[in-house]
Amino acid sequence: ATDLVVLGKTGLKLSRLGIGLGSNGGNVQRNLGQAEFNRLVRYAFDQGIRYFDCAQSYKTFDWVAEAIKELPRDQLFLLSKIGGNPENPEEVIDRHLRTFKTDYLDCLLLHCAVTPTWPQERSRLMEAIDSAKAKGKLRSKGISCHSLPALRVAATSEWVEVNLVRVNPQA
Repeated sequence: ATDLVVLGKTGLKLSRLGIGLGSNGGNVQRNLGQAEFNRLVRYAFDQGIRYFDCAQSYKTFDWVAEAIKELPRDQLFLLSKIGGNPENPEEVIDRHLRTFKTDYLDCLLLHCAVTPTWPQERSRLMEAIDSAKAKGKLRSKGISCHSLPALRVAATSEWVEVNLVRVNPQA
């Protein structure tokens, strides 16, 4: 599961298996404390994991830079997410870069789409993501879908390069 695979049509490579850094909103990892969180991330890397799933809403968001600081950036696939529809999305994107202490994210997603009208609701954010990608701040873009109606729209969207689909066996 740690072999490198190409992510769809993006051409980007990442480990087939990734590690989510925000179980239960980040509570699981946050309860470890920063030092154990760092050890967890480094252990995952040592086992061949290169895909690290982050989000602005995870309680570990501010811990990521410390956890990855000694890892080779060119071997990491950092995916992060922006929830809601922030007033100034450009600032939010730049905050991700500052927080993670990196010049770019490998992927940035619109987080937690549930309605089929997410493209209209988040068009400003989509434009800011496109602008950041054109400036080299992002290598790919997409959405995390948390409902079948949102997924149906994402599956036909030309804007979406990456679709992170939530599978919830508890409905």
